[in-house]
Amino acid sequence: MGYPPHLTLARYAGNSPDGLSEALAIVAKERPIALTFDRICLFDVDPLVLWLSPRSDRRLIDLHARIHEIVGPALCDPYYRPGQWTPHLTLATAVPMERRESAVALTADSIAPFELVFDRVESVAWPPLQVLETVQLTG
Repeated sequence: MGYPPHLTLARYAGNSPDGLSEALAIVAKERPIALTFDRICLFDVDPLVLWLSPRSDRRLIDLHARIHEIVGPALCDPYYRPGQWTPHLTLATAVPMERRESAVALTADSIAPFELVFDRVESVAWPPLQVLETVQLTG
């Protein structure tokens, strides 16, 4: 993908919906969010997707909800709507089904917890990847 580690808070088909810039300006007032990742998980789709799971974080859940309050969840991909969204940091997006057993085995392994600090929010379009707007979390 050629993009740094990130969490996707919302995903919209086509152009950015009205209100997205407003939502970014509001969330920019937040402090950076430190998340601890402590396990590897799998979206069991074809092709498979491996991802890191963060520990539950109320600030992240609230930030996600705030964006959807402003923009409106009806425009968002259903998997990213409040109540459906799974916070994750993608590791691999195209694991072939014939590697499923190995992928599942990775999810059983324990990993040493580690922390990442997320200090900006971006609006991007793809393909090809294009950053439309960036705001620093300055709170």
